[in-house]
Amino acid sequence: MAVAGTRRTQGQWPTVLLGWPAVFVALCLLAFALFTLAPGTVEGKSLAVLHGLCAQEPTHSYYYGEARLPFDARMTGIYSGFALVGVYFALRGRWRHAAVPDVKTILLLAFLILPLAADGTNSFLKDIQLPYLYEPQNALRTWTGLMVGMSLATFVWMLLGQTAFRPSDASRRPLWRGPLELLGVLVLCSLLAALVGYAGLPVRLPLTYLLMASAVAVVAGLLLPFILLVTRSEQRATSALELAQPATFAVVIALAFIGLLAGSRFFLELVVGVQANTPA
Repeated sequence: MAVAGTRRTQGQWPTVLLGWPAVFVALCLLAFALFTLAPGTVEGKSLAVLHGLCAQEPTHSYYYGEARLPFDARMTGIYSGFALVGVYFALRGRWRHAAVPDVKTILLLAFLILPLAADGTNSFLKDIQLPYLYEPQNALRTWTGLMVGMSLATFVWMLLGQTAFRPSDASRRPLWRGPLELLGVLVLCSLLAALVGYAGLPVRLPLTYLLMASAVAVVAGLLLPFILLVTRSEQRATSALELAQPATFAVVIALAFIGLLAGSRFFLELVVGVQANTPA
């Protein structure tokens, strides 16, 4: 998969700034432009693109005026939480950190998943008309989703750190320095949950694009380690730029996969006669 005119050692990806990094950026800009310029409203297009990743239940969604976000409240929390933590790790320069956190941090990350399980069970009991503990609310769905998004981001970043980068002092450092740092980011996530729920119409478009980008990042982030393993290029990179080529292929596959899921769900809904919850 090497580009003509670039050099690389065996099993390593090219790191030329004007090579695959430029291709990766161009791919992202092209995807953004094609989505933006395609006919239809941003709401309708985003709901259609992400139709395979979320039930998009109208009663569980956030509305800003007459338009809504492409994910329901819980999935909005998961993907926005993933995005927030990913940005935090990037800004803190923890690209190659891959060590397992201390026991307290691991237990806290595991605990963050439990509220979603409890709230999801309560909501499900109401949906099937069985006794439930409290009235489900979108704010709780978002907040519990955010915490799961934090744990998901930690897992994906650790997986990439362990498979993509050459072992070094940085790779032996954990992503989280302890439970207190994790709790601090949890406060930021809570502020994000409040922004999603109460900021109103001005945040709809930025959030829509953020959620779409985060969805692609989650799928591509899970695909990238497998691409590295298949091409026998694992633990070779010394910087993020060296991952531009496999990351480009990961994004292409992620986009195709998301599109395939959406198309398959639309087809199944057509076959069984179920009307999709996606406006034109």
